Amino acid sequence: MFTSEQEWALKRFDELAQLTGSANKAGEQIGISAATISAIKGGKYRGNVDKQLNRLIDYFKTKEEASEAYSKNDYVKTSISSNVYETIRNCQLKGGLAIACGDAGVGKTQAAKQFAKEHSNNCIYISANPCIKSPKSVLKLLGGSLNVSAASLDELWLSIAAKLSDGMVIVIDEAQHLGIRTIETLRSFSDYFDAKKQTLGICFVGNQETVSRLGGKQKAEFAQIRNRTKQTKVFTVKQITKHDIELLFPALIGHEPELEFLLKIAHSSQAVRGAVNLYSNAYDNQNTTHKGLVAMAKFMELEV
Repeated sequence: MFTSEQEWALKRFDELAQLTGSANKAGEQIGISAATISAIKGGKYRGNVDKQLNRLIDYFKTKEEASEAYSKNDYVKTSISSNVYETIRNCQLKGGLAIACGDAGVGKTQAAKQFAKEHSNNCIYISANPCIKSPKSVLKLLGGSLNVSAASLDELWLSIAAKLSDGMVIVIDEAQHLGIRTIETLRSFSDYFDAKKQTLGICFVGNQETVSRLGGKQKAEFAQIRNRTKQTKVFTVKQITKHDIELLFPALIGHEPELEFLLKIAHSSQAVRGAVNLYSNAYDNQNTTHKGLVAMAKFMELEV
């Protein structure tokens, strides 16, 4: 009924269903409904069977190829990521507002996600973006993390406040996108708990604009927010150390030219993310020597 390649893909689907917990979850991940797969297996699918199975084959072939490529650790305790982690922890302990910001690609997001992972019972991590930055959209995102929803903004705020508890911390990544009204809305949760003699931390994580934007037309409004911020930490690419590079690329320990070159990349606008991308591509190209890294950097047109 099926070719050997199609049977391989269907078997991989069943394995993914076991891994994710259900066929529906596996189907959502791939983009083909579990009902479609079930109908195909039972010979009852009325659509183009080959087309659907080819999508399944392409998905698993792509994943198989990707698994052979270089994959870095999700979180490495570099000097900067450790500092961001501690900033969030202090914000949780003390309550109120805190800011951890700096150059792109230095490890802020990885630290924030790691903290949320290790403190899943009392930390909520959300990420703003150009589309999710208004009070309502951010509250919807926050409410989704707490399994609450409401039609109006005030009902949503009250539902979220009822779900939050003493000693929690909310981490908002990409906070440079937030406007004054959204920041004030988030701060109000902290004030609500402070009035009850309890603590709720709100930690804003983002690029340098998270702090520098405190000027401009809304200077007085933002200044009030900043004055009420208990901790502000700014991180730059120049703070990345050689030891950080060794932690990120343990296979290169003892290979000084390679380490120094990756440190140079990390100190540029490419930051740690750029150094990791460079090493990843050089690794996949089977040449992580100094010569190989330099050649790959030129190919990627990186700032060297």
